[in-house]
Amino acid sequence: MAIQDLTQGSVSRQLTRMTIPFFLGMSSMILGTVIETIYIGLLGAKELAAASFMFPIIMALTSISMGVGTGASSVIARAEGTGNREQVKRYVTHTVFLTTALTLFLGGAAYFLFEDLYSLIGAEGEVLVLVVDFSQVWVVGLITFTLPMVASSVLRALGIAKAPGYIMAATSGMQLVVSPIFMFGLFGVPAYGFVGSAYGFILVGIFRLVAFAFLVWRERIVLYSGATKDFLKSVRTILRIALPSMLSALIGPLSMAITIVLLAAHGDLIVAGYGIVSRIEMMVTMLLGALAASVAPFVGQNWGARKIDRIYRVLSVSHRFCLGWGLICFALLAPFGDNLVSLINDEPELVTAASWFFLIVPASFGVMGAGQVSASLFIALGKPIPPTILSVLRTTVVYIPMAILFDHLWGYVGIFAAALVANVLYGFAAYLWGRSMFSYEVKKVEPVSAVTL
Repeated sequence: MAIQDLTQGSVSRQLTRMTIPFFLGMSSMILGTVIETIYIGLLGAKELAAASFMFPIIMALTSISMGVGTGASSVIARAEGTGNREQVKRYVTHTVFLTTALTLFLGGAAYFLFEDLYSLIGAEGEVLVLVVDFSQVWVVGLITFTLPMVASSVLRALGIAKAPGYIMAATSGMQLVVSPIFMFGLFGVPAYGFVGSAYGFILVGIFRLVAFAFLVWRERIVLYSGATKDFLKSVRTILRIALPSMLSALIGPLSMAITIVLLAAHGDLIVAGYGIVSRIEMMVTMLLGALAASVAPFVGQNWGARKIDRIYRVLSVSHRFCLGWGLICFALLAPFGDNLVSLINDEPELVTAASWFFLIVPASFGVMGAGQVSASLFIALGKPIPPTILSVLRTTVVYIPMAILFDHLWGYVGIFAAALVANVLYGFAAYLWGRSMFSYEVKKVEPVSAVTL
């Protein structure tokens, strides 16, 4: 699998070739979490509630990989666009060092703080015990998740998309087989219940880590001689984008944690229902996330090569696709989402809460996706601050005050309405700001070649 030049060929085909494998890989992982939620549902409502409390904290920890991967992808794609292969290898090597160090430090610190963190967002009693026990096992395998995710971002920055997608899909399928063995005690293995899912995560993560290590080695994109040379310089360059990206990535878990705190006042079943619909939401919007993630390396390489027309083309195609996919999601989830949830757990109160979510929030998916594409444009050009500002404003200025107010007025339905408004405002603001910024940047450079559409 050779490194791919994204500055040549059809824009639409290049974007499709980058997006589909990543979507299949990530959607397989998310589908795996949805099916695992079914397994957890067989254990009981308290386990489902524990899984919901677990989600924002685990998302926060994995955001370090998303942030480092975003920063590394940006600098690596632009270096590849200029043809500086030696610098590409140096960035890749130093990204591995940085990810490992951050994961071990934050994972070790979190191990001793889980009980306080989950208590802070409303977990208590048996649910608190379940979620702390799970997390203390899960965090041991965090490195087997963060390194592969960063490796996937690095490889996609170089136009290598198929192999990472295949690895993620295959290991996700493996987890669907492994987890129930540990959870329910099959084939002579002790039954670990809810915590069994964490043991499955670690075992599958080891296979995923080995597969990505082999792929990186095969592509010969790391340095073995002089691997530490200019390490601090590389780290500063990567972190200039990675740190704001981490902050932006943390906004999602923060928003989810606040949502759970507000929903917890309405009972464990409402929290459990939200845990289910949030996983379904992630699954159906993953195509938009995969598209946005593919836009970043495409823009990075073409910006490095100063092929401006290709960037305009990819943005136009991406924004239109986001709006179309958003309409499809709403058309399917609004009338049929509650039926999907009832397959996992048919508690009437839980299904009713899920129904309200699907009637309201999916209407914002298309605009939100267009905002994610614009955020990727900022990142690709080495400008991580605007999307971070927008993410912070979305949560702190719009969503939190509105969710509190609407919860008071209309109960948990109002919380879902606040999410709709916040998503739409974020999407429009990111699109308009991104368009303005890119026009300004284009005026400062001269395109050196024409596009091939």
